[in-house]
Amino acid sequence: MSFRVVRLFFVFCVLWITQLSVANAQRPAPTGSLFPNRFTGRQIVVEVGSAPDRPEYRLLDNGLLFYRKGSEGSFTQLGQQRKDSTMKAFARLEQECKIKTTRQEKPEKPDVTVSWKRAKTEFTVGWEKGQAPEIYKQFYERFIALFPRIQRK
Repeated sequence: MSFRVVRLFFVFCVLWITQLSVANAQRPAPTGSLFPNRFTGRQIVVEVGSAPDRPEYRLLDNGLLFYRKGSEGSFTQLGQQRKDSTMKAFARLEQECKIKTTRQEKPEKPDVTVSWKRAKTEFTVGWEKGQAPEIYKQFYERFIALFPRIQRK
């Protein structure tokens, strides 16, 4: 009888460990670095204004949202987007806006700058008030809507 109880306990422990392993494997985990300036995957960077303390919004392709005020300030993590909305944002910028092939003169003091980055590769489009291509205006509005209202400008 005691051998049967020990064997049943052993089977229970093995099943419990297996269930824990499966549950942990299904949890989505951010990939790569959690710091945007060291992240090697794709990221979208939107800078508003041309002043030194301009706000900067970042979306990494693992869904993490970041904000910082000024180009030298520290990043504040604002949460994480769902995978489908993250992929839509990148698809919109890459396929609809065609940021990799858009040729537009970046003004000296742009009001908005949209950048696509991956490791050391970067594509940027900037514009002054009223001179933005319509597709970029729409992208900008949808992108800023991903961030909490208190951090928007």
